[in-house]
Amino acid sequence: MKLLWDLINPGTDSSIERKDSLAILTVMISAWSFLLFTIDGWRLSHKNWQGAITYFSNILDSNDEALCAAACEALALVFEFNCMEKFSSKTKDSNKELKDNIIKQLRSRLSETGNERISSQDPRTGFNSASATLDFLEVLI
Repeated sequence: MKLLWDLINPGTDSSIERKDSLAILTVMISAWSFLLFTIDGWRLSHKNWQGAITYFSNILDSNDEALCAAACEALALVFEFNCMEKFSSKTKDSNKELKDNIIKQLRSRLSETGNERISSQDPRTGFNSASATLDFLEVLI
């Protein structure tokens, strides 16, 4: 899981240089989310995942719908586990603010219309990942 994270988000001091496509990044985020789902939250180290919430929330502004959907799923899992302090570089007091900012981002994404943004709905399944994540996060508040 740590190796995947290093590939997804290579740090400034990392020797890893990522030159892959958005599709590969999407698959890596989905694989990371799957592994997160299978691991007991108590076994997660605080130091390995700091900044993950910020990283995934930045992806929400992407024009690539599959990448945005993977980020939505990863964020939903982090919030479902209710261990934001392990994934955020923020203090515990600012986690509520962080969650509110992500909700604002998702609302903005869903309310934007026009040709500059792609649809949030998967044409194959009709599933809207941004909408589902927004609904989930609003229930948690």
